[in-house]
Amino acid sequence: MKTHTRILIFIAAVCALTSCIEPDNMLTVINPDGSCYRIFSSNAGSNSILGKDLADQNFVPIDIDSTWKITWRLDDSTQIHTNFPISQSEYDSIAAGMPNEKDPGTHKIQKKNPIFQLTFRRDYKSVAEMASTFKLNKSHAWSTMKVKYSLEKKFRWFYTYYTYKETYPKIKTFFKTPIDSFMTKDEATYWFKGEPNIYKGMNGVEIREAIGSLEDKYNHWFNKNLWDIEYDLLIKNYDLMASAPVSKDSLSRCKDTIFESKVKGDKDVDMQKILNNYFKTKAFSIYWATGESPLKKFENQFEKQEFISYFGKEFNYNLCMPGRVTPKENVVMNGDTLNFKLTAYRMVYNDYVIEAESRKANIWAFIVSGLILALAIGSFWYKPKRRIN
Repeated sequence: MKTHTRILIFIAAVCALTSCIEPDNMLTVINPDGSCYRIFSSNAGSNSILGKDLADQNFVPIDIDSTWKITWRLDDSTQIHTNFPISQSEYDSIAAGMPNEKDPGTHKIQKKNPIFQLTFRRDYKSVAEMASTFKLNKSHAWSTMKVKYSLEKKFRWFYTYYTYKETYPKIKTFFKTPIDSFMTKDEATYWFKGEPNIYKGMNGVEIREAIGSLEDKYNHWFNKNLWDIEYDLLIKNYDLMASAPVSKDSLSRCKDTIFESKVKGDKDVDMQKILNNYFKTKAFSIYWATGESPLKKFENQFEKQEFISYFGKEFNYNLCMPGRVTPKENVVMNGDTLNFKLTAYRMVYNDYVIEAESRKANIWAFIVSGLILALAIGSFWYKPKRRIN
């Protein structure tokens, strides 16, 4: 089994995996009264602004219906338009007004093609309503993911406090050996989620060395699980192998020994080749090559498993809260907006929780308190004159 290929498909080489993925842009805004809205946005060309390809399930990850309000603007403009779709004549007018540019291929001067940014917004009366009605379209790999939403709102006279959570469930795999056998809890959460900051105080050289060690632990865990799964499958179907070079019991006893001596953290693992070399035979390659080999079928089906498909999707997720936000560790903020990288990678170790806290000043409470204080002070100093009979 080419384990290096499997790791790329799964999660180890994140950059190689995600470089070809176009993330969806998702924004959630929590209003002071507890209502909220969600926005998806996407750059679009002529077909989209004319309303011709909105049925394409890959355009945005939602089913676009009357509950979604659609607006658009030109990519280099701040003016928002609500007329959608636009007519062909309106598009031609916009295209005619675009500046000239040089074609990088032919170097000819031509009109620049207009790029539009489409936004799709849906309002909800509450976070509970969003939790019960929001759905990704059925073709999306995450459509069956059961995400939990909650908003806690606490009134404290001068301030109202908000705590918002989105919980994405841990991805279910067929791995039997937990990563806790190879990493500490802090190491595992840092590797998959980037927190806590276990490398605080280190310089770049030290961090690079520590990360390399952490990657070795991860590869060891990943390889061990795949090795055990396929090796157990080999033992289970031992009787199908012709001219086996070793007894079933002996082969079974060698599983961990071969792994620790020949595999462990290697990034390019071919089980049949390793077993051939270890037992000085070609029997395993012959067995793998047969069309009925369960091992061959397992490898061919590996990439088709549901949890693998989760890693082909991701979101650039932004969250806005009422009032002043108290950011959590390792959360990026752009102005008053919290930015999250929402990928399946973060759901491997345990549930991934997006959490934000904020407080909003109750201006009326300050005014009322000020008036009460002013009246109290005034009543203390004011003494009515006594009437003389």
